[in-house]
Amino acid sequence: MCNAYTVRPRITASDHDNVSEAVSRLPSPLVRRLGQGVAVKQIGDELIPEIMRWGFPHPQYKSVNNARTESLKRGMWVEPMAKNRCLVPISSFYEWQELPGKFKIPHEVRLPGQEWLWVAGLYGVDERGGPCYATITTEPTPEFARIHDRLLAIVTLEDGLAFLQGEMSTFTPYRGPLDVRICESPLKAKPASAPPAQVPAKK
Repeated sequence: MCNAYTVRPRITASDHDNVSEAVSRLPSPLVRRLGQGVAVKQIGDELIPEIMRWGFPHPQYKSVNNARTESLKRGMWVEPMAKNRCLVPISSFYEWQELPGKFKIPHEVRLPGQEWLWVAGLYGVDERGGPCYATITTEPTPEFARIHDRLLAIVTLEDGLAFLQGEMSTFTPYRGPLDVRICESPLKAKPASAPPAQVPAKK
């Protein structure tokens, strides 16, 4: 499950400069579980960004920041899926590849040539911590499965808008190319620069 990602204001102008402005107000570009990120809601015809905490409250766990696609029709996700859908802008995200001997290798993942990727999400209210959101995850593609057994529900902006409007409720693993690179753990150091390893688009 993804527990860390980065999001930075866009350099190039776009139709969603209000989202970029909200991103610029975050305390850090690195968003960790229970940290502050930006979730984008649709109200009428407008996309409204809001700074929220990444992680839903849960009676058994400290928080739940990822919602599995297999669980969206039951339990705690039913109401948010029906009423509170959102999109989460992300510059890059991190996954840890588990190796024999309990070794974990952190990888940074981004869309090649893109400042942001969009991830489907759900939002709600934590009575103790205010507005909160979770990112949706799918099964990985065979190519990504060598790194991790889950993949964020990456969507195009067109599909993301359909999701917000309730016209899309199922997800398949993202099949486009991804830049994947080994990095230092973002939880203890700034990610190191390394040549990207291309994950090819699924044909």
